[in-house]
Amino acid sequence: MKRLIYIVLAFFYLASANNESYKELSTKDISLLVNIVVSSSPEILDFQSDYKTKLSLKLTPAEVAEVKRRIQIYNKVSKKKIKKYLENGKLYIPLIKQIFDQYNLPDDLIFLPIIESHFNIKAKSPAGAGGLWQFMPQTGRMYGLEINKWIDERFDVEKSTIAAALYLRDLYLIFDDWFLALASYNIGEGNIIRRINKYGGTNFWDINSYLPRETRNYVPNFIATVSVVKNILKEEDFNYSTLNFDIVKINKPVSLELVSVLLKLPYETLIKLNPHLLKEKTPPKEGIYNIYVPRGYGKTLAFVLEEMQTEKYKAIGEYKVQKGDTLIKIAKKFNTTVSYLKKINNLDKGWIIANTYIKVPTYIEAFPLYSDEVIDLTEDILYTEKGIIYRVKKGDTLAKIAKKFGVSIKSLKRWNKIKNYILPNQKLVIYKKVFNKNLSQKFVKRNISYLKKKVKKRKPKYRYIFYKVKKGDTLLKIAKRFKVSVSQIKKWNKLSSNIIRIGDKITIIKRVVN
Repeated sequence: MKRLIYIVLAFFYLASANNESYKELSTKDISLLVNIVVSSSPEILDFQSDYKTKLSLKLTPAEVAEVKRRIQIYNKVSKKKIKKYLENGKLYIPLIKQIFDQYNLPDDLIFLPIIESHFNIKAKSPAGAGGLWQFMPQTGRMYGLEINKWIDERFDVEKSTIAAALYLRDLYLIFDDWFLALASYNIGEGNIIRRINKYGGTNFWDINSYLPRETRNYVPNFIATVSVVKNILKEEDFNYSTLNFDIVKINKPVSLELVSVLLKLPYETLIKLNPHLLKEKTPPKEGIYNIYVPRGYGKTLAFVLEEMQTEKYKAIGEYKVQKGDTLIKIAKKFNTTVSYLKKINNLDKGWIIANTYIKVPTYIEAFPLYSDEVIDLTEDILYTEKGIIYRVKKGDTLAKIAKKFGVSIKSLKRWNKIKNYILPNQKLVIYKKVFNKNLSQKFVKRNISYLKKKVKKRKPKYRYIFYKVKKGDTLLKIAKRFKVSVSQIKKWNKLSSNIIRIGDKITIIKRVVN
């Protein structure tokens, strides 16, 4: 009967979608350095769109040849794959373009998910990165994404794209170079800063030989990918001007089951559009969360939910045990029974310890059809602006917890005033910086000026070559190969004799000729 009422309510308001028109993407939007395919000039190639951040790159003839070779390979071998990934992205590209326009980012960066995730919103890497933009959890939280057992906003198209725009903008502000920014997006800005400061360099091409292979290929592969995208856009009439879904901002807990009933939409369709909702419902707490629905249904859903009453649902919260507390006292305080407290806390005996936490009954308010079960509001790990709060589990030790969070046992003891041991359900504070917009209700800006000052750009005076000794190699042979002396090799590598072994890494230092 309830379902019938909700369906009737939904049809009292028939909304026609008022979709904003997006600037259509054309080949002119691809302003990246595709012209290097036909160029062999070492001069700086500058590109400037009407209102976008300037892109610049300095290439030697050898670098031009290398990028040209990659573009030719991509056009020949990878074009079908890139076309497929571009098809995957058709659902998201209009929204990404709109957000990148707001943050004044180059249109070329719209296609970064082709490299990162193949435009697969559900993509996960073995290292733990996730979503279109392949954020690691820590970086995602730093840029305002909420990640817990209920929701993972790395898989929310709008919020993750805003986070990516903020991150890319910060990286550009640090380096004043889009290609260093892209390399940093792949390997982390700290790694790029260290390479520049150690070896010298003013751009990506100065330090690329000192980077891991994946990062070394990242920027040239991106340039090649954009070139192929340009050719595809020339050949086919892609329509990126229309957003094919609506985003509804929800401030009360709601389930996709209710949305399916109200809008008479297949449940599977809503699950596919909302991969960020790990339990097919928004979290059972305050906050503004996105629900994605097919184009034209957004206003209907917003109107119906505005008129609909919430209901109370049984839930489980937590309580910090005070000195002198007993299960009987706590049961009376929360209008429950001792047996229920024992059940939800897996307590065999009736004793509890002060300053630990136990689960207690409570309730939440949510829209109908939210849950058929008691809702567990407790979290084993909470991320706050001051640090991480961790609930001790049975079998945990200080050593295990310290290793898990990358801190020392000594620090754990000092932060939590621990003298001897820890107990299950005790909460520990780990003082590692975690910025989360959803907890503070404001975005915490990173200290970009501090990071920018750490970058010591300079023209490299020397080029470092790292050579791996092979069978038959001698110091004399290596010296002749690189046109240096044996004594120089021994000095650079702090060798006391001429003995080298297969697999040894030898550093060769060559002066850079400008």
